[in-house]
Amino acid sequence: MPLELEVALAYLRSRPSRLVSAVSLLAIGGIGLGVAALVVAMGLLTGYRTEIRDRLVAANAEVVVYPLAPAGPEEIDALRRRLAGVGGVRATAPVVYQSGLAASAATPDGVDAVIKGIDPEAEARVSPSMAGSLSGTGPGFRAVAGEPPGAAVGTELARRLDVREGDPIMLSVPDATPGEPHFVPRTGRFRVARIFRTNFAEYDAGWVFCDRETLRALSRMAGGANVVEVRLDASSARDAILRAIRAAAGEKFSVADTLSMNSGLFAALRVQQTTLFLVIGLIVAVSTFNVVATLVMTVQEKKRDIGVLSSLGAEPRFFSRVFLWFGAALGGAGVLAGVAFGSLLCWAATAFRLLRFPPGVAEIYFVSYIPFLVVPLDLAVIVIFSAITIFLASWVPARRAARVDIAEALRYE
Repeated sequence: MPLELEVALAYLRSRPSRLVSAVSLLAIGGIGLGVAALVVAMGLLTGYRTEIRDRLVAANAEVVVYPLAPAGPEEIDALRRRLAGVGGVRATAPVVYQSGLAASAATPDGVDAVIKGIDPEAEARVSPSMAGSLSGTGPGFRAVAGEPPGAAVGTELARRLDVREGDPIMLSVPDATPGEPHFVPRTGRFRVARIFRTNFAEYDAGWVFCDRETLRALSRMAGGANVVEVRLDASSARDAILRAIRAAAGEKFSVADTLSMNSGLFAALRVQQTTLFLVIGLIVAVSTFNVVATLVMTVQEKKRDIGVLSSLGAEPRFFSRVFLWFGAALGGAGVLAGVAFGSLLCWAATAFRLLRFPPGVAEIYFVSYIPFLVVPLDLAVIVIFSAITIFLASWVPARRAARVDIAEALRYE
């Protein structure tokens, strides 16, 4: 252990004056609170951004491929085979999207809804998290003797329709018969097979899932699907995979990246997170003034020790390093306490879902609750920022210790 660190630890273990002890505790507490605030703020925005991204991908998949003209089942199957041969593509699923109305006995006028026809087995491979929300509905999607086909309805949409699992609902979609006017509605009777919750306000308030072939038959759509969803391998290079997918899809299909389509939203969230970090970081910067005060008073209190050690041959730089270690010990204790306290607050806020929104507010923030996600990268940035701030705050008192006049320090010895 370096001698400077040994001396600094000895000063920490010594019994300083009450004033120095009080200021030292204030320094540790102030830095701890500032760091805890940074951890909570970064956890909030990281969790918010991650939740929005995961919810978007959960219901829409990472990449979607659209046929530019109605494509038959054979063309859709051929497209899926070509996409399966692209390196980095993990799974594909054919999907039918329709905008329509969902109505019930309690809401006969209907509610606007996005109706998504899926193959449950294929959808489970493309969107595992969404499949978890729809678990148990696979067989229930299809019609059985004496029962209408099933549909999965979002929690908020079910509340607006005033329906429960097993209740009947009516779904109306535009007639997609080639050559016919698309504003002609076609209505089918369904039963609520499941009420799902995704935590994404748009899906929970306006999405309905049903069997793909049932929806295709209801709308009289000529093609086998109007969207093919693609799940990518997370370990692969995203841009290269997208280029390969576009080449495999060919000119008859258009390829869209869900995350790129919402890049403006994620860029705004990153700017917001950086700005909030800098603003709350001022708390840590201000709290380091207590470190300065502690070091200045400790230098005055230990002036005699500085004079004795100087007379024994200690160089001025030695004392600078001693008090830099002293400030690092004070600040490090505050940083560790702040990281631990902030992480505990984030865990509690996530475990008990403390930041929840009612339906009207959830539509503004996109999600019904926000988890606080603490990631190593955020903690590393917070610790590095705090360390630099504490070092700068300790530098001036440390330089002052190196300039103590030996004769004045030993005058009364």
